[in-house]
Amino acid sequence: MVLKSHWFKAVLIVGTVVASNYAALANPTLPSIPSGTYNITSFGASTSSANNATAIQNAINAASAAGGGTVQIPSGTFLSGPFTLKNKINLNLASGAILRMLAYGAYPGSTIFIDADGVSNVKISGSGTIDGQGAAWWTAYTASGNTLARPGMIYINSCTNVQITGIKLQNAPNVHLSFHYYCNEVTVDHMSISAPGTGAPNTDGIDSEGLNFLYDTCNIADGDDNIAITGMHAPAKYHTIQNCTFGVGHGCSIGSYTADGVDHITVTNCTFSGTTAGIRIKSERGRGGVVQYLTYAYLTMNNVRNPIALSDWYPSDPSNPTTDASAAVTSTTPDFKHIVIENVRATGSTSSTIYGLPEQHISDVTLSNVQLSETGTFSIYYADSIVFNSGSTVTAASGNAVTTYAATVTGVTTHAY
Repeated sequence: MVLKSHWFKAVLIVGTVVASNYAALANPTLPSIPSGTYNITSFGASTSSANNATAIQNAINAASAAGGGTVQIPSGTFLSGPFTLKNKINLNLASGAILRMLAYGAYPGSTIFIDADGVSNVKISGSGTIDGQGAAWWTAYTASGNTLARPGMIYINSCTNVQITGIKLQNAPNVHLSFHYYCNEVTVDHMSISAPGTGAPNTDGIDSEGLNFLYDTCNIADGDDNIAITGMHAPAKYHTIQNCTFGVGHGCSIGSYTADGVDHITVTNCTFSGTTAGIRIKSERGRGGVVQYLTYAYLTMNNVRNPIALSDWYPSDPSNPTTDASAAVTSTTPDFKHIVIENVRATGSTSSTIYGLPEQHISDVTLSNVQLSETGTFSIYYADSIVFNSGSTVTAASGNAVTTYAATVTGVTTHAY
């Protein structure tokens, strides 16, 4: 049935486990890197140098000319401007190594710091740190009215067989780590990303699209999306996010560009603490596409403002769904469907949302054994086949636990708080 302006009181209890949408591929193929080590100090790099970009690039070029190898950044702090990775290169940061971007004012324009385009068999590894010195960039960006162009830290595009492992990324001027344009077979594991939760605009942890990604045991806190999977330049298919910890930031996101499609995404065994959102799927008319076959399982959220935030109205939801005007359905109308959320616990939260469009409802969302403790209301608008089961509960501090408009919700039993 369609429930218009219907209110569910206080505690929502709902009732059977569903099968997940999980349909993973084999783990991504790891890069193959030839033997041979090229220490950047052998090419003129020095901790006293004002810019080691030429020395680092020369080490990369030498390794590439030999058929590939490991470019070693030893312990110490090395300032550098932008440089480019090549095929069959492992950029390794030793323990105690800090690769630091040139400061704002000394950096050459908005060029990407570590760029790799059309590469295969590339790796960035080690226990060292890449530091973006982003604070001055963020201040200048805000002062410019959010128009200043800023460099991303690592952009890897049109790639195959890539691994980012072990390292720490911090305080990028813009996005920390980005994969776009049909990247395939990518592993990001056992690494961390950090930037302030406020005052560090657009410092996404990881932005990605492409086929067969594994994000494993990462710790990410930043000033925007912790992870953002998009369909902006290419489809995003078969991404698995597991064993990760998310701190401040906007959550584990899909969107907002989804026109090329996003499907078969699995997020499992992750924790969220202090993020703006947990499960976040966002798009809007004109940049939407099909987002489907998503599974979120075994997630723990503490003090996450919006544990579940599915919206076709990015960047902000209308205040009243009864006044939403319908529009024609086009190829760029968002279409979210076939979503499983199971075994999720959230405490200290404000509210959750499933908010579709009048002309294209969000559909087929199953919540199994989901326990949400929120001060506000779980709003479900313009949505079909929303199924709660397996003892799920939504508990409000007072008033209404769930409110719906133009939504089909089944399996619901209400109890007084």
